[in-house]
Amino acid sequence: MAIKAGQILHDVNGFVIDRIQSAGVGNVNIPEEKIYELGNYQTVATVRDIPDLSFDMESFDVTTEVEAILTGVDPTAVVDGDQFDFADVKPIDVISPFKTGGGVFTIVKGIAIPYLNLESATYRFGVGPNATQSFTLRGDGIYYIPGTPKFEEFVNSGPITYNFAQTALEYVEAGDSIYALSICLKDTNSNAYKRLFIGQDYTNTASGFTLLEDLSLTYNRIHVVYGTAAANSYPQTVHENVSTKPAAVRGKDIDVYLSDLASTPTFNRWTGVQSFEITRQVNLENDQEMGNSKNVASDYDTADVTGSIVVKSTDAADLWDKIQQVSDIAANKIVGPYTSVTIPMEVRVSDPDTGLVVKTFYVPDARFTVPGIQGQVQQKLETTFNFTSDGGELLLYAGER
Repeated sequence: MAIKAGQILHDVNGFVIDRIQSAGVGNVNIPEEKIYELGNYQTVATVRDIPDLSFDMESFDVTTEVEAILTGVDPTAVVDGDQFDFADVKPIDVISPFKTGGGVFTIVKGIAIPYLNLESATYRFGVGPNATQSFTLRGDGIYYIPGTPKFEEFVNSGPITYNFAQTALEYVEAGDSIYALSICLKDTNSNAYKRLFIGQDYTNTASGFTLLEDLSLTYNRIHVVYGTAAANSYPQTVHENVSTKPAAVRGKDIDVYLSDLASTPTFNRWTGVQSFEITRQVNLENDQEMGNSKNVASDYDTADVTGSIVVKSTDAADLWDKIQQVSDIAANKIVGPYTSVTIPMEVRVSDPDTGLVVKTFYVPDARFTVPGIQGQVQQKLETTFNFTSDGGELLLYAGER
């Protein structure tokens, strides 16, 4: 017997993520250094610093559920036209309960990975394979719980005691009894957040925690992660069925559009597209302080948005039309490697059953590189149009933009 995929759930900020194909902490990097001393043939000890880990997740879900959670929006309240900007992402808390197995939904063990910050998001679409979205997040803590990992949200009412829904299990670190594995204050209006630390910002017991400072005017919500031995279950109904969202979407239901750059722009659909990929990447920098075993905060300076469109043109005229379009050059003029403009671009993903647009990707300033051309015997010519966003912007919309 072995642990099977059907037993492992991934709950982010209280919402079970759908259509997950793979997810989890791939590697935990704990900086270590061996200490030596003169006159001693043996190592004195091994000292450790703040851990660094990555949490990777790949899903077939083409709705805006994950983007809503990342930006602090309730995904159940999203309506068509809502916009999601990765510049608004907040740290998230992931819990991974393990079910008993054999068709039983009782949770027996679990993992908590709190305070994860988004590092990259990649979307891949193509002819044939299912559309995928992949996210990489970074954090500094992973907790193996001999029971159920729990996420709870409280309204911030100031420096009072907040009671857990279930009795918390103890975790000991540097002599401290920690029951609240993570506490983060967030504000649903300003997008602000603040990580709290035991002793400095709160005290805790097995039944709850007490805030030491009144920050309720700045942050209106409290997100808490802990572990409990109490019995819990995740029934089958936690998973959305295909009447709510598609099981998966393939290339036939995805269209790429580029603006004609007119004063009143029209978005023209590109034909012959074989694949589309776009990635938003940031270089996270951790803020640390003396006397603290956790990162105080993680942030970044600028984002980098890059991608590519692979096209199989019907003929030379079609290929030249696309090259001239991304360069904004008239048909009777030559296009060279230094010809470059920014072009608004949309990618629309439709429900394969209803035909309605489920999600729209929008890059307001895509700048394309003139493509290279390389023929190969016994194969049809495919041309790759690489692009980047000048402003590092990737906006997503529920439904049509």
